[in-house]
Amino acid sequence: MARPGETKTSERQLRAIDRQRQALELRKAGATYPMIAERIGLSLGGAHKAVMAALKATIQEPADDVRRLEVARLDTMILAVWTKVRQGDPAAITVALKIMHRRALLLGLDAPVQARVAMTVDVRKVAEEVAAELGVSASEVIAEAERIMAEARS
Repeated sequence: MARPGETKTSERQLRAIDRQRQALELRKAGATYPMIAERIGLSLGGAHKAVMAALKATIQEPADDVRRLEVARLDTMILAVWTKVRQGDPAAITVALKIMHRRALLLGLDAPVQARVAMTVDVRKVAEEVAAELGVSASEVIAEAERIMAEARS
């Protein structure tokens, strides 16, 4: 953030943007926040803040790359468990629902709370279709989804 009277192209601002770019590139490569902090010479909180700032707006193109990379990783994970999901394996279903939840959060696919209430019938219909495909009851699918959502909120 620019200080009063400081331009966006001041030397300090340009250094901050460069640190954000470096932090994001390291994160894209799989580095943890402690690793990023050590590599760039920031505190742990500073490393996290640099990555978040870069993701939010400072450097949109690399942020989009990180999002695409994360979505690709999640897609690979869901493929790894999908056969067991189709066979009705409860543990695999739990894992798949968690992956799907994370993917929806990452892509901003979840509707606002007011819209979710209006979609209750549609959700039940989808749960029934998924349950039929998996050979389990719709109430089991809904209960598991609700458990995962409650866990995510806490």
